[in-house]
Amino acid sequence: MSLTAAVAVVIMMAVLGEYTKTRGRMLLTALVLAAYFFVTLGPITLAKNRMVPAMAWLAYLFGGAALVLILTGTWGTPNSDAFWKSTAIVTALGLGLAYFAVVDYVQGGVTRNHGNVTLAVALALVAVGIAAGINWPPYWWVFTVFVIWWLAAVFIPPVLLLARRVQGRWSRTNAST
Repeated sequence: MSLTAAVAVVIMMAVLGEYTKTRGRMLLTALVLAAYFFVTLGPITLAKNRMVPAMAWLAYLFGGAALVLILTGTWGTPNSDAFWKSTAIVTALGLGLAYFAVVDYVQGGVTRNHGNVTLAVALALVAVGIAAGINWPPYWWVFTVFVIWWLAAVFIPPVLLLARRVQGRWSRTNAST
């Protein structure tokens, strides 16, 4: 519904031929809500389970706090650097905890995969970097390396599995001809 609202706001802006601050805030609110519902879909689904992992509740709470902070910042326009730093940290933790909640449920533990440990280190780096206001480029390069390492850990196994399946089908097709 929130994506439909975002499309309606864009159509309204196109028909009226103007962009106002209020319409921009409405569009941003609809997009933030869509992102929130998408990201918390896994933890909320897990929370409906009787054996609820604590990580799912933490993800749900941090996600809700991030939503409230972002919407407060969108509509209240606080001009505080500390507010936006707090919002960024809570949002990063909410995203990471949502991922960890699903991984914890599927794998039976977060620390079983080096990619998860890498993401935990990256979340710690971003939280400390934002809170302390670190502007030293090598610090953020290390953070970037951790994020790239995590992305590789997440995407390489499915790609390799898919490649093996495609190769197996291809070899069976050629063997039968």
